[in-house]
Amino acid sequence: MKYTITFSEKDYDSLIQHLFCDRSTERAAYALCKLSENEDELRLLIREVIPVLEDDIEEATEVGMKIRPRSFLRAMKQADKTKQLFLFIHSHPEGFTNHSNQDDREEYELFKTAFTRIKTKGVHGSLVLSSPDKPKARIWLADGTTKPVDLIRVIGNKFRFYSDLGNIDPLPTFFDRQIRAFGNDIQKVLKILNIGIVGLGGTGSSISEQLIRLGVGTLSIFDGGTFEKTNVNRVYGSKVSDDGQKKVIIAECNSQNIGLQTNVISYDKPITFSSAIEKLKSCDVIFGCTDDNWGRSILNRLTVYYYIPVFDMGVKIDSQEGIIKSIQGRVTTLLGGYACLFCRERITAKKIESEMLAELDPRKLVELQKEGYADELENPAPSVIPFTTNIASLAISEFIHRLTGYMGADRETNEIIMKFDETKISRNNRISKEDCFCGDKYYLLRGDTNPLLDLTWRNEDDTH
Repeated sequence: MKYTITFSEKDYDSLIQHLFCDRSTERAAYALCKLSENEDELRLLIREVIPVLEDDIEEATEVGMKIRPRSFLRAMKQADKTKQLFLFIHSHPEGFTNHSNQDDREEYELFKTAFTRIKTKGVHGSLVLSSPDKPKARIWLADGTTKPVDLIRVIGNKFRFYSDLGNIDPLPTFFDRQIRAFGNDIQKVLKILNIGIVGLGGTGSSISEQLIRLGVGTLSIFDGGTFEKTNVNRVYGSKVSDDGQKKVIIAECNSQNIGLQTNVISYDKPITFSSAIEKLKSCDVIFGCTDDNWGRSILNRLTVYYYIPVFDMGVKIDSQEGIIKSIQGRVTTLLGGYACLFCRERITAKKIESEMLAELDPRKLVELQKEGYADELENPAPSVIPFTTNIASLAISEFIHRLTGYMGADRETNEIIMKFDETKISRNNRISKEDCFCGDKYYLLRGDTNPLLDLTWRNEDDTH
């Protein structure tokens, strides 16, 4: 079992400002969090940071502090009331990166109290920071034992991933020229990430190819389709002889042939099945390469509930009688607080309903279409490899910027639009609409729900 923690950039930066406004004494805070759990990972999703203020501190020095019980009891009461879990956070002197023996003794009693007073099922945790970029955390279990936290994510305009990079095996010389570009630590971060790819067509296969060659450690790939040889001109890693083969198998074989030891985990079901989403929850970043409204709507919701960034992309070629009128592609970054695909009118409820009926009840769809109550489904759109590859590369470039900041610290963009026929590129930064769920604090970092994502799911045995 892997243990991780996810912060929004806003909450983490607020925490850092509180903890390190005065380095002469230790300072502390609490965090309330929701849970994301599957067979591979237990993830604490931080929803609220509560600073410990001076009135609640009996004494504090550079190497220790004593907090009045009313302070943490109040935070635990709030956690219990809101059905959340509890995280204790405090600063350490510079250079003291790990929990101390004193922390071990005092936290044992603190978390014994937490498990007594908080009825929410799950675990709690503690976090120490000797500097803003050196967080170290552990999980407390009900039996009084602890487990190390493997990864701490801070997600926002930049993506920060904190882990013990010193334990990573030496990087192969294949990546020397990349390391010259963005440094050894970023290459190691790529090695520890689990990146999801939803859809393995023109853009998805290109995304897979590029992430493998960048040195990403794990790819989780999702596609329930089989390959048709007519698509060999746009799907990376494919051959004419792959006709009828599962797309995920082609991607796995391509990774093995490249030989950079990327761990590819494949799921040959679309993400319209809850079992696929349970696996997708383990990803650190997701590339959405599906062209259907139904799948996009689920990714749209997932990014809000679990604060996993999604790069959604698409290419539209307007061609009439073999003559291209326009070619437009886009990369939209989805995250809680950003304008979602509903806000941007990229997807609609009517189209989602039509696609669902096409899969689950085709006869009813035909009836509704005749009566004018359902949208007609679009025919397969034109697709040409230079344009799908270009948009895939644009998405990868955006991902690298979020890791490195190479486009500048002041750049705030969550959508890029490329008009190939006009040689134009534009970008925008839109926030959630007031009446849309994507900006509602109730849904942000909501984590696991029953049912998953508060949706009704199709039967896992569905063969349509």
